[in-house]
Amino acid sequence: MTSYGDPNAGHGYDDEQHRQSYPAPAQSSGRASVPSDDYGYDYSSSDQADYGQYPANSGGYPPQGGGYGSADQQGYGDQGYGQAPVNPPVSPAAGRASVGASAGRATVGGVAGRASVGAPPAGRASVGGVAGRASVRPAGLDMDDQPAGGKAKAGGKPKKKKRNKLTIALASVAVLIMLAGGGLIAFTNFLSGVPKPGEFKLQENTLIFASDGKTQVAQLGTENRRIVDMTVMDKKIKDTLIAGEDQDFYNHDGIDLWGIARAAWNNLTGGATQGASTITQQYARAAADDLEVTYARKLREAVWARELEQDHSKDEILGFYVNTAYFGRGATGVGAAAKAYFGVEAEKLTMEQAAVLGAVLKQPEPMGSAKGYDPQNDEAAAKDRWNYVLNSVVKMNTGVTQAEVDAVKAKGYPKVLTFTPGGKNNATWGIKGSSTGPVVNYIRKEMETPAVQKALEAIGVKDWKNGGLKITLTINAKAQAELEKRMYREYTVQEICKDTKTKKQILFTLAEDGKTRIGKDGKPLSTDPKKVACRSEVTKVTDKTTSLLNKYPKNVTAAAVSIDPQTGGVLAYYGGMDGTTYDKAGKNGEGGPYVSGGHSPASSFKIYTLAAAVKAGISVDSHWDPTPFKPYKGGSEIRNAGRDGNDAGCDKNCSLAVMAQKSFNVPFYKVTEKITPGKVVDMAAKAGVTMMWDNNDKGHDLTKGDPSKLGPNPFFNHVGFGQYPITVLDHASGISTFAANGIYRAPHFIAKVERKVTEDGKTVWKPVPGTGPNTKGVERIEPRIVGEVNAVLKNYSGTKLSGRDSVSKSGTWQASDNFAGENSSAWYVGYTPQIATAVWVGNYLHESEPIRDPGGNKIGSGNLPKTIWTQFMNKADDVMGFKPKPIEVGCGGCIGDPDVGDGKETTPTPDPNACAANPQAPGCENQPNPGDPGNPGNNPNPTPTPSGTRGNGICIPKPGKPCP
Repeated sequence: MTSYGDPNAGHGYDDEQHRQSYPAPAQSSGRASVPSDDYGYDYSSSDQADYGQYPANSGGYPPQGGGYGSADQQGYGDQGYGQAPVNPPVSPAAGRASVGASAGRATVGGVAGRASVGAPPAGRASVGGVAGRASVRPAGLDMDDQPAGGKAKAGGKPKKKKRNKLTIALASVAVLIMLAGGGLIAFTNFLSGVPKPGEFKLQENTLIFASDGKTQVAQLGTENRRIVDMTVMDKKIKDTLIAGEDQDFYNHDGIDLWGIARAAWNNLTGGATQGASTITQQYARAAADDLEVTYARKLREAVWARELEQDHSKDEILGFYVNTAYFGRGATGVGAAAKAYFGVEAEKLTMEQAAVLGAVLKQPEPMGSAKGYDPQNDEAAAKDRWNYVLNSVVKMNTGVTQAEVDAVKAKGYPKVLTFTPGGKNNATWGIKGSSTGPVVNYIRKEMETPAVQKALEAIGVKDWKNGGLKITLTINAKAQAELEKRMYREYTVQEICKDTKTKKQILFTLAEDGKTRIGKDGKPLSTDPKKVACRSEVTKVTDKTTSLLNKYPKNVTAAAVSIDPQTGGVLAYYGGMDGTTYDKAGKNGEGGPYVSGGHSPASSFKIYTLAAAVKAGISVDSHWDPTPFKPYKGGSEIRNAGRDGNDAGCDKNCSLAVMAQKSFNVPFYKVTEKITPGKVVDMAAKAGVTMMWDNNDKGHDLTKGDPSKLGPNPFFNHVGFGQYPITVLDHASGISTFAANGIYRAPHFIAKVERKVTEDGKTVWKPVPGTGPNTKGVERIEPRIVGEVNAVLKNYSGTKLSGRDSVSKSGTWQASDNFAGENSSAWYVGYTPQIATAVWVGNYLHESEPIRDPGGNKIGSGNLPKTIWTQFMNKADDVMGFKPKPIEVGCGGCIGDPDVGDGKETTPTPDPNACAANPQAPGCENQPNPGDPGNPGNNPNPTPTPSGTRGNGICIPKPGKPCP
C-alpha cells in the first residue's frame, strides 16, 4: 500500500490515503438474478462493473437481493427493492392500469388472492382475489339508466330486444331456480368458488409517515385501498355512493332476476351481455374473482348474493361493496377514492363529492369509445351522471329529500383533483424519486424481524405491506428536508462502449436477453475487454438550486445520516433519490453473495483508534515520532498528508492529541501496531460499526463472532487511519455512541406501528403491542474514555456550531494510483449531545476516481463535506428546537501512560539573550557569557584543569584523586 498526502486537504491537516481498487467477486450474470416483484419491477441481469461502479441502465445496478413482495419475500434497495428502471403503470385501452402483463395484471408471489394473468372478457383485470374491482362494465350495457349520450356498446349496435316467449320462459326458469335457492345452495361444488366476508382479509395499504405522524412519505401494498368502517360514515353519504348502482338496495334480497333473464337471453342468442347486477351481486362476483360474463356466472353470483343477504346486514354488505369497488385513478375502495379525487378522508366526504364517486362507479376509466365518468376524461358525461346519482338517492326513499338534493346541486359540481398516473396515485409510492425511498428498505428489515412478525400475526396480519397499518418513522420531516435540500441530485446513467484502439464510441442496442450488445451492423459486440471497453457513465444530472452539489461535475455525489444519540432513531437519511437503485449511505445486496456500500473513512475513523488507545492504556499525552517510515523491508512507506512534525510544531516528539487534531497517519499506524489492529476493530464494533470491507472488497460482519480476531488479518495496522471501508449509516451510529457518552443504541427507523380501530364512532390508530423499538441502550464504552476523545476533538480545528460546542473529525481518501495526488472520498463527521451526523462525498459510479469542484480543484473534507455538515447541523438544531448542551470532556491526558510513545525529544536551541539573563536556565550552562563589569563571563568549551575539576568549577572525583 502506498499512502500519499495533501497539506491543503481537510483543514490543512487532514490525511489523504488511498487503497487499491479490486474487482468485485465474479458472478455468473453480473449480479444476482431476481424474479420480478409484486409491482411489476423487472430484475434483469447485467455484467458486474468494477469496484465502486454500476452496470449500465440497460442492465441494472449491482446486486441488491430479491424483489419487494416476491415469492421469497426478499426486500428492496439494499435488500433489493427493484433495480431496473421502472416506468409508472400505464392505463391500457380498456379497464384499469395493467402492470407486468399485456392483459390483466400478473400477481407474482402475492400473499393474498390468486394469480390472474389472462385478461377478463371485459372490464378491469382481476387483481388478488377480493381485491379486484367489483364492477367495471362497458358504458350503456346496464338497463338502470340512460345518461346523456345514449348507451354505447363496444363492437356495434345493440340488438333489438324481443320479449318473446323464449325470453319469458328463460326468465321463468331463472325465477324458479332462484326460488329454489335453498336447494341450490346445498350444492357444495357450486358454492366453493366464493369465500364468505369473514373468511378473508381485504388487502389494504400500509401507510408510512414521518415522526410528526402527519407527513406521509410512502405507501406500500398491492392495491391502493384504505378500508373504511361504515359506522364512521354518514348514512346519506353511503346511500349517495350506491344510488346510481342500486336504487332498490334496501328492498331486494340481493338478486336482480330480470338481469339474469337478460343475460340468459343474450347468451343463447349471441347478443351483447347484460349487467344490472345488484351491488350484492357485484360484490359476490368480485369476492369470487369471477369475471366470466355468462348465464352460469349470473346464477352463481345470485346464489352467493342470496347467502350474503341472509347472513349480513345491509350496512355490512354496503361496506363490503364500497371497500372493494374500483373507482378509477388506481383507487380501490371508497377510502382511496376519497383521497384520489378530493384529498380527504372518506368520513369527511360531502354529498356532492360522494355523488361524484357514485357516478364514476359505472365506468371509472375509458373503454373503447366511451370515456367513462371521471370528470377529467369527460366532464359533460360526468356531470350528467352526477345529476343522475343525486336524483337516484331521492328515489331510494331513505331520508334524503328533494330539497336537500336541490341545495347540493345549487352548489355546483365539486372541484376534483387533477389526476396524474403514477406517483401517489399508485398502490405503492415513495420508493422512487424520494430521498426517503432508501429508508423503505430498512422499514422492511425491521418489520420482518421474528418479534414483529409474531406481534402482527397476533392481530391477524400476515402481510404487513397489505395489512392496513400505519408506520410512524423516526425521520424528522423538517430535518430530512434540510438534508435533501443541500444534497439533492438525480442521475441519468448510460453504458458507454469504446473501441480500445481508436477510442471511438461504439453505438449499440441490447438484444432480447437484455445482455448481448448488438452493433450497428447487426452483429454482437466483442466481449473481449482488449477490443471493446464498456462502462457506465453519468450522462446527466438534475440539481436543485438549493443543493450544494449544484454545478459540481456529474460524477460527484454525497450521502449523509443523522441520528438521535438518546434514542438511536435515525432523524435524517440521504443515500440518493431512489430506493430502487444503489444506496450510497447503507449496505447494498445484504443477504446476497456480494454486499457493498462502504467507503474508506480515512482520518474520520481515528475517533475509534483514539478511544481504543486510551482503553489500552495509552495516554493522549503520549508522544510519537510522525516521521514517514517503511514498517518492513520491501513494504510501502507510511506517510502523512504531505507534511511532517515541523508543520505541527513538534518535530519528532508530538503528542497523540496533537496528531489526532492535525490528522497525522504515522503515529496512528504505530499506535495500532502497539495495541493490535484487532482492538481498533473491536472498538469500532462496540461503537456501532457493523460491517467493514477488506482490500478484496469482501464485507466482514462485525456483529458475528469476536471482531477483535479480524486483526491483523484481514484488517492490518492501516485500520488505525481508516483504510477499510464502512457505511455512512454505521459511521453515524458509531459517533452517536460517543455523543451518548458511551451508551450504544441500535439505529432504527420505526418509532411505532399502529392499526385502525373504531372507538365511539370514530376511526383511531392504536399501537400494535410488541412492535416498539428498544431505546434503553447499553454502555459499550466507558464514559471516561469518551471524555478523553471529546477533550481532544472538541471544536475540532475551529469547527464550532452556532451557539454550541461539538466534537468532529474530518477524513479524506486519495484516488487510485492512476490519479496521483487526487482525492476520491471526503468525510466530515461529528456530534452534539442531541444529534450525530456523518457526511460523505465521493463518486456516484467509480469509487476510486477523482472528485473535483466546479473550478477543477480537488474536493477535500474541509470544503464540501464540512460545509454540508455545518449547515445541516445548525439548521437541524433550529428546526428540532434543540437547546445547547455542554460536551462532557475528560482531563485530556490523565488516563493511560504518557511514556509509551516513540517520540524523540530533542535538545532545544536556547535563546542567547535568555541565557545571558539566566545562565543557569536549562540548556544555558555551556552557553557563552560575554560578562559585564564585575562578572568575567564563561567559556562555552572550557578545557579541563589538571586538578580534575570541570571548567564549571564542579569537582569530578577520580581514582586516587578525591575532590577537596
